[in-house]
Amino acid sequence: MLTGIVSETLPHPAQAAVDAGEAWGRYLADTPSPVQRIDAEEAVRRLTRVLADVGFSPGPAGSRPDKAIALRHCPFREVAEEHREVVCSLHLGLMRGVLKEVRAPLSVDRLEPFVEPSLCLAHLAPVEQHRS
Repeated sequence: MLTGIVSETLPHPAQAAVDAGEAWGRYLADTPSPVQRIDAEEAVRRLTRVLADVGFSPGPAGSRPDKAIALRHCPFREVAEEHREVVCSLHLGLMRGVLKEVRAPLSVDRLEPFVEPSLCLAHLAPVEQHRS
């Protein structure tokens, strides 16, 4: 019901879902201390932990685990099949929020939903470093 309301009433439901997901991702992340630097491997570990806690069965995708995370058993699969724009955008935002919160050197570039009936792929990309 809620995804239907979001889809029907908000002017940009996908962006609203990404924004909400990012906020929750930041909240759920295991935030490192201000002086701790997180490498890509540790960032993926922390992200995988959050994804498992919310009901996914995450793992490496193929031979390059640094390039994608396989998300199996979406806890909202039935709703996502009907309201993909909202549910998948929320999950994309959640993952981006976690990686931002841990100051990871990578981000989720895109989420490829339902590449198989119980498999989505979160594609990772390096974050450009801005130095002052």
